[in-house]
Amino acid sequence: MISSIPHYIKIVFMICLLGTIELLQCKDPFGILDPSYDQKNIKIIGQRNKDTVYVTIVEDKLSKKKYCVKQYCAADKIFPSLKEVLISRIAESVGIPVNCVRLILAETFFPGKFFKKRVATLHTFTPGKSLRDTGQYPKVDIKQFERGSKILGITRSIIDHMSLSANLAQIVALDTFTGSINHSRGNIFFDKKSNDFYGIDLKKAFFENLSRLACENIKKMAAEKKFTSRQITALRIYRDTLKELIAKNFPGDICRHLDALAKAAQLKNRRCFFDDKYVPLLQNKFVRLTNNSIRECKTMVFQNYDSAKKLVKLLDEIIKNYKKQKQ
Repeated sequence: MISSIPHYIKIVFMICLLGTIELLQCKDPFGILDPSYDQKNIKIIGQRNKDTVYVTIVEDKLSKKKYCVKQYCAADKIFPSLKEVLISRIAESVGIPVNCVRLILAETFFPGKFFKKRVATLHTFTPGKSLRDTGQYPKVDIKQFERGSKILGITRSIIDHMSLSANLAQIVALDTFTGSINHSRGNIFFDKKSNDFYGIDLKKAFFENLSRLACENIKKMAAEKKFTSRQITALRIYRDTLKELIAKNFPGDICRHLDALAKAAQLKNRRCFFDDKYVPLLQNKFVRLTNNSIRECKTMVFQNYDSAKKLVKLLDEIIKNYKKQKQ
């Protein structure tokens, strides 16, 4: 059974994390890769192309660390890349174990960019294998939203899975706070050596108000059946992570961060309409933003933030009542 995360473990995790992102270190606070890196040290070692995205594996010859360069095939699929950078930086602010992502600007040369004059993203590799590929934890699934199914927000089953590891509780809290709906088994990695879990693929963020759904679901759970000691421990880590996210990531700051990334990617947030839908102006051409517009994303940022504060109060009450019952 997990317990609250000791401070020294957080320090060790951050040291390990910083050791893997030397290339990704940058002065820019918004996650844009510093173009002054020494490109001579970067070599291409492989490709993992899919139908919708080009992925090139590169290695820093000095540090021997591997990264992947990711570009979408469609020229208008820029917004998911920006959200991956945004959520990565939010996770970094509180030490949540997900892969680090940096934006490579269109004008920045980088080995492995399939389209030389388009933006790309640079990703660290996480240790271990995905839960889909490993034989361990065959039933663990922390995805909080699935259209057309019964998964609409956090469930008692997800809380049980959170109780297996503090890492999982942290990742679930990140998903709740950012409305992320993409952490299926294929996007959660488990490292047998360290017994740690990691999250990847952060693009499907601010799609749903998962904090509001969590409030509704947890209220129902508490009314129907008491939480176990293991579940309360998991909920405590989940709550504490939410508190850190709320304290360090104000909605206005998140929106300014998003604007800075959009500006750097030459994505101008103008009120243009095409085919009865809002679209941005990108390099003098009208293109659709995939799934969410910047405006819609910002609305969801504020909604999730407000609901997350209510969720923390609810969890405070539940945890406090549990302590009283135990006394």
